[in-house]
Amino acid sequence: MRVFGALIVNLIFFTDITHSKDPQEPLDDLVYDALRNFYNVLDVKNYDIEKLKEIVTDDFLVFEAAEKMDLNAFHIFLTHKDPNAEPLTHTNWQLSEPRVSLDEGSAHVSYVNRGTFVHGTSLRVTIEWLESAFLIRKDNNFKIKFINANLISKDIQRTAGEESN
Repeated sequence: MRVFGALIVNLIFFTDITHSKDPQEPLDDLVYDALRNFYNVLDVKNYDIEKLKEIVTDDFLVFEAAEKMDLNAFHIFLTHKDPNAEPLTHTNWQLSEPRVSLDEGSAHVSYVNRGTFVHGTSLRVTIEWLESAFLIRKDNNFKIKFINANLISKDIQRTAGEESN
């Protein structure tokens, strides 16, 4: 009977361990939500610097296109109109392979980002980056303090028979 009781206790204990959720999962979700919100605000149809200010810290920095930019410089980068291309009509980002590290007040996440940028009917650019973001916990949310984007690949597709790069 003693052995049977010990087996029951072990079974209950190990069953709870294998079925319990990781206590960091809700925080991981908040980190992913902050990143998804960031890219949602960057979308050409949604972009608004005031909304962006709500998502990032006051001392936000991004390293993108071999440039270190604060929020104002990043805004200029985002809103720059290329005279050699039609205006952006569609943007999309797909984040994958996230790896999150958390502590009490911050989070670090690395991920692959695949962005698609459509310029009118003449140009479609697909870029893949390996990115890393550092986020600060503010109340029950995270704000993005720093993003580093490293180019993996870039594909440019033009209409009218022009070649891809």
